[in-house]
Amino acid sequence: MQHLQPTTCHRLGLWARLLTLFVVAHMVTPSIFAQGVGLVGGLTVNNPSAQFRQLGSFPSCCPEFTDGSGIGGQFGGWLERPLGGGFSVIGRLMVSWDHVGFTDDEASFVADLRDTPRVVPALFRHELTSSHAALVLEPLLALRLFGRTSAVVGPRLALGLSQTFRQTETLIEPADFGSFAGSGRVWIDNSGDIPQPPAVAAAITGGVRTSIEITADGSMTISPELTYSYSLTDVSQGATWKNHALRIGASIGWLPRETPPVEPGPSSDMTPPPLAAIPDKPVPPKIRLRVYGINDDGTIIADPIIDRREIKVTNLHPMLGHVYFGDASWQIPERYLRGTERALLDTLTLTPIEALHGELAIIALRMRIRRQARLKVGGMVANTATDKGADLARKRAEAVIEKLISLGIESDRIELITGDRLFPATKMSDTSERMLAIEENRRVEISCNDEYVMAPITLGSIDISVFPKRIRVADSVESTALRDVQTDLFLGGKKIPVARDNARDWATEDVDLSSIVTRSIANTLSVKVSATDTAGQSGEETLSIPIRHQDTAMRRKVRSGDLFIERYGLVLFDFNTANIGPHHMFIINIIKSRITPTTTVSIFGMTDKAGSDDYNRTLSQRRAREVARMLGVSVSSVEGLGEDSPQFPNDLPEGRAANRTVVVELRTKVP
Repeated sequence: MQHLQPTTCHRLGLWARLLTLFVVAHMVTPSIFAQGVGLVGGLTVNNPSAQFRQLGSFPSCCPEFTDGSGIGGQFGGWLERPLGGGFSVIGRLMVSWDHVGFTDDEASFVADLRDTPRVVPALFRHELTSSHAALVLEPLLALRLFGRTSAVVGPRLALGLSQTFRQTETLIEPADFGSFAGSGRVWIDNSGDIPQPPAVAAAITGGVRTSIEITADGSMTISPELTYSYSLTDVSQGATWKNHALRIGASIGWLPRETPPVEPGPSSDMTPPPLAAIPDKPVPPKIRLRVYGINDDGTIIADPIIDRREIKVTNLHPMLGHVYFGDASWQIPERYLRGTERALLDTLTLTPIEALHGELAIIALRMRIRRQARLKVGGMVANTATDKGADLARKRAEAVIEKLISLGIESDRIELITGDRLFPATKMSDTSERMLAIEENRRVEISCNDEYVMAPITLGSIDISVFPKRIRVADSVESTALRDVQTDLFLGGKKIPVARDNARDWATEDVDLSSIVTRSIANTLSVKVSATDTAGQSGEETLSIPIRHQDTAMRRKVRSGDLFIERYGLVLFDFNTANIGPHHMFIINIIKSRITPTTTVSIFGMTDKAGSDDYNRTLSQRRAREVARMLGVSVSSVEGLGEDSPQFPNDLPEGRAANRTVVVELRTKVP
């Protein structure tokens, strides 16, 4: 038998005593609750609003949980007291129970190594189910609309008794092969209490109810009702998940006969006071306001609606397999230790630089899956006065091996390799850049006999665009003595002033939305113009522009022709080279398999900051052309960016190594 915690038991007893107090109060003093008392219950249809990946520190590989559903119910008691004027107040104390489920299907690919190694499409299903039980207090205000039909509105406060969840990730397709560790197809299976729930969950409830008399004297009624609860608090701290709900229910109650109140008669000494004289004042400022949308080609939209579009982008980031050390040191730098801890939580939401510093954790995770894989680890030194010697190179490699063992890799699966010239050394022809080469030569390199272990890392990102990108605010002010005019935007509770000439009684201002709306999830953009005259009188006018939020999944449901975007930063080059080696072909074949007749391919070559701008641009062009040749893609889709658009910080040696790359972007039309 499961026992409630002492705190939960205490809360349960407190709420039970409150319900008893309400009932006893009605029985002892029925005139206080003259409208009635009874029972209420019904069915709940849950409609959660969510945008989260994981709960607390529980591991999760889900891109994002958004669409959920579920059912539940509630049952309890109610009291009602009239206030006069068609108003009454209703108090309800209930027990509620709810079940909510989320499903997110993630399209990806897996390696088929049965005969000829190849990459095939795959489908991973992420599922999360939850159960919630709570004590609920609803103080509602009711307004009679007509007859015995009323509108109700008020807060809903829920004290959680039990909140549990289960989360799984399952390989759905392909069905005939492919598995995670062992023979199962389930990678993640977490369950337990929902972490960090609110002490009291708050919501706003509103709806309609009507009463039907079921006895001749009208003392017994049944009241069907339809309400909707809009949640104000998240289910778990750190996760955007609010459990909104539609409730269909009914209450049954006893309504005592009411004695009409005696209205007081008119009093002879209640004479109205004389009206005070109203001094003449000038007319306050009057404002006329219009807002237009401006397209990129300059055309004007009379009544704009702002579209904020989110496109989920799949990024495949290359595995560098390097760890860089400080001068004369064999201690793994703190940035790699932080990156390892971050990558142990999940990998899909890593930024590229976090993935670069978390490679040891990712390698360890893959080694636990590929039990036959073996690693080779070797160290290097810079061969300077302070950083030299085979002993230092060996200590660096041993430090990395020790870290990999602490992450769960057996020592007999790791080979320490030694030697004076294990890997190509970085050399700079420009003496002013000699320190860059020294930093890059203080490193440890990791290789594996299983290409899966060193395969690219899948990362996720979101591209956000806004249409139209600009709006034009046009206003005019009528005032005999204008002193000040101000234009402001309001977005998600934030005020954004717009520069204007305060001395003018008319103005047009163009406002760029691309840097404003992309950072907000508000549903409206309000434009407000306020004016003040010399007498201190003010006037204002506000217009609200709706904002539609659309992500890739939502837009696919309403129209075709959208884009599925994949970016592959996959081809790492050695210093000052543009050669494609055999180790690149696995990645090249992945990209080839993703190109369809509707795919637009763009290739961008890149370099680190070492060398002149002109030389780096030429080198990056050579790298991009070589990848285009291997993919069989037109040269018109190739661009050499040189060192102008680094993907990683050039002040870190691993950042410069990762910037020697080619990024391939695939834009495929969704049918």
